[in-house]
Amino acid sequence: MSDLPAPRFPRVLVTGAAGFVGRHLVRELEAAGHAVATTDAVPADAPAAAGLTGYAQADLRDEEAMRALVRGARPDAVVHLAGVSFVPDGARDPSLALTVNIGGTWALAEALAAEAPRARLLFVSTAQVYGTLPSPAPLREDSPLRPLSLYAVTKAAGESLLLARHAAGTLDALVARPGNHTGPGQSPKFVAPAFARQVLAAKRGELPAIRVGNLDSVRSFADVRDVVRAYRLLLERGASGGVYNVASPANVRIGDLLDRLRALAGCAAPVEPDPALWRPTDSCPELDVSRLRADTGWAPALTLDDTLRDLLATLEQPDNPHRNP
Repeated sequence: MSDLPAPRFPRVLVTGAAGFVGRHLVRELEAAGHAVATTDAVPADAPAAAGLTGYAQADLRDEEAMRALVRGARPDAVVHLAGVSFVPDGARDPSLALTVNIGGTWALAEALAAEAPRARLLFVSTAQVYGTLPSPAPLREDSPLRPLSLYAVTKAAGESLLLARHAAGTLDALVARPGNHTGPGQSPKFVAPAFARQVLAAKRGELPAIRVGNLDSVRSFADVRDVVRAYRLLLERGASGGVYNVASPANVRIGDLLDRLRALAGCAAPVEPDPALWRPTDSCPELDVSRLRADTGWAPALTLDDTLRDLLATLEQPDNPHRNP
C-alpha cells in the first residue's frame, strides 16, 4: 500500500500518451500516486503504446469517440498533450494540424462537458505563441502573442477556445506554455537527439563528420523530466484559468549544444555544413517562470549536461530504435 497522500485529482487521463513527453508524464503521475488512463492515435499493439496503463486508441477529431473515451476513463483531470507537434509536419499538412490541434481540442472539451463536467483540463500549448522577436527581458504570460508558424497559430487558438470556456464557467481549464525540452526518448527529428545520434555514430567510426545546419540559432533546452513534473504540479496546484510558462533558466546557442555533446561523448569528429539542414538564424525569447515557481514551488532539478548525458546513454543502448543515423 502506498504511503503517498491521496492526490487532489486521483484519476488523470493523458492524451498523446504514446509520445515522447506523454510517456514521461505517465511515469511522473503514477509515481505521485495518480491513477492514469491513456490515449493516443496509435493502435494498442503498436510499440509506442506498449506498457501504457488503461490505453485506448482514439482519434481526437472524432467527437463520438472522444465522448466514449471520457465516459470510459471517468477522469478527475486531463492533461492534453496530443496534437501535431513537429513544426515542419504542420507546414507540410496544414489541414491535419488545424483539424487535430484545434478541432481535436474542441472535441475533447465537448466530451468533458458532456461526460465529466467537473474535470480539470491542463492544455499543453507552446512558448512559440510568443514568436521569436527579441525581448529586453524574459517574457511573462501577459506578453503579446505573435505566433509565426501554423503550429503556433493552432496552439494559440486552442488556448483561446479553452480559456473562453473557462471564462464562461463551463470548464476548469489552465494552460502551460513550455519552451523547448529534450531528453531520453525524443525523436531524432529534433535537434538535440539528432546531434547526439551523429556524435555517437562518429565516435564509433560510422560517420566521417557531423553534418550540421545553422549553428547560430539560440534555444532553451529544459529536461523533459523537469517539464512533466511542472505539468503534474500545475494540475495539482495551478490556478483555474491560469497560464504558465515552463522553461529552463537560460538559452543556449545550437553550436554550443553540439560542443557539449561532443565533449560529453569524447568525440573529436569534425563538423561539416549541410545546406539541406540550414535554416535562418533565429532566437527564442527567454521566459519568465516566476508565476509557475510561486504557485507550485517548481524549479528545475536537472542541468543541461545531465540531460545530454542521459540522452547519449539512452542512444547507446543496442536495442534503441533511434541508435543509427
